[in-house]
Amino acid sequence: MKKNNLEKFNIKNIIFCLIISSIIFFLFNNISFFNNFLGELNLPINDTDFQSKPENCYTYFCRSALIPYLYYFLFNSISIDFIIFLQVYLLVSITFLIRMKLINLSLSPWIASFLFIILVLNPKILKYSFGVQEESFYIPALLLGISSLIEFILKKNIKNLMYLNLSFALMVLIREAAVIFYFLIILINIYYVIKIDNKNYKKKISLTIIVFLIIISPNIINKNLTNHLNPEKINNHYFSMHALTSLISKQENFQVDSDDYLSRLINDRVAKLNNIREIKNLDKIKRLNFECIIFPAMNNLSYLHPKIFNFYEKNYQKDLNKQLFFLYINNFFKNPHIFLLKFHECFIGNFLTVELLTKEEMSDMEKILKDPIFDPDDKRIIERFHKISNNYFAITQPLRIINIIILVITFISIIISIKSLAQKKNDKFALLSILFFCMYYLIINLHVNLISVQVRWFFTYYPLLIFSNLKILELINLFLLKKFYKNR
Repeated sequence: MKKNNLEKFNIKNIIFCLIISSIIFFLFNNISFFNNFLGELNLPINDTDFQSKPENCYTYFCRSALIPYLYYFLFNSISIDFIIFLQVYLLVSITFLIRMKLINLSLSPWIASFLFIILVLNPKILKYSFGVQEESFYIPALLLGISSLIEFILKKNIKNLMYLNLSFALMVLIREAAVIFYFLIILINIYYVIKIDNKNYKKKISLTIIVFLIIISPNIINKNLTNHLNPEKINNHYFSMHALTSLISKQENFQVDSDDYLSRLINDRVAKLNNIREIKNLDKIKRLNFECIIFPAMNNLSYLHPKIFNFYEKNYQKDLNKQLFFLYINNFFKNPHIFLLKFHECFIGNFLTVELLTKEEMSDMEKILKDPIFDPDDKRIIERFHKISNNYFAITQPLRIINIIILVITFISIIISIKSLAQKKNDKFALLSILFFCMYYLIINLHVNLISVQVRWFFTYYPLLIFSNLKILELINLFLLKKFYKNR
């Protein structure tokens, strides 16, 4: 049943969110019992951090410049505690906005409130609001994107379409990898212009131009900010270092047919990976730990393995981004089944949280690392990841079970959604479930798996996974309503 009077974010909601934010800020900032749930926080080491000119470029690559520049402005204007409070309020208020949109979509206020609670009080999401890093603003931007998509599906008009484009442009401005979402956003824009907008062609062309400008604006703003912060203009190999990582780790018994320096490096690293695959006692989890975590890290410039670092030191002036893009595409089409198999293995590995090992698995891994195939730099990188597991021995296995249950429920939700949408084309819950799952699938496979599967990525995009189950939540809502009215 569709509501006639839609709820809107008003002064009462602002005050409510301020109260909730204040309570959360006090509890998690001052009481050790709650603070311990957050784990290790990314906070400035001393008062001078972020107060000098921000840096977003390293030796051979640059990240998005917006967040370093924003923190530079904030730290020179207000205190760290007030910054943290603002971040908590941003998370709470945007999540509450989603709650209202779901109620407007005719979801029960109780279920919408339950979703609000599990998002706001999830320690692995909340911890970013208590630190100072990219995710502190990226997760609220992701939630804003979720809210704008729900609003657009609720009411398809130009205003909501513009909000949708702006919210996803904001995500790309904060983290450039979010450009992957443009695959769906562009399709939504095309569908709107062709199927929904009944204006003349001149107005449609104007709308298309405006959308195009919104979509490309993050790239222009980031480039200008980067040039302002780093006038020396280094060659940015941010894409190439991840493409190289993925190109190596997603191959099996297959080498690049060339004899240039890049091809020799790839062939050498693929040969080493194949030798690691032959190690005995690698069960499913430990093998995925190598495939999706360890070997990608061993070949990523960020972890400074000498072979990879030396390669960039000798080739940093070359256009490696373009070279690796075409090499990656070429190798993918030569052996698509292996690439797709590896991507989907790591997609499942994401739910198995293969970054974290149990105490027994860690004991086995310590024996495996005695193999002479691992050099000291390999072991340094591997131990960096394995240290993380020590704090999670008690919950690793239960977490895997819960995540696999969530995956199964999500697949059931998508199957039900596809069937429902085929029967009833205006089923908004089914459409949203499918769209959110497509977003999750795209970002995990084309971003996370391009780098490495890590628990932090799982929780960064956890909201998309939750809202992939909107159809099942709607069915639960209808079941409870029927039961309630039957018992009256």
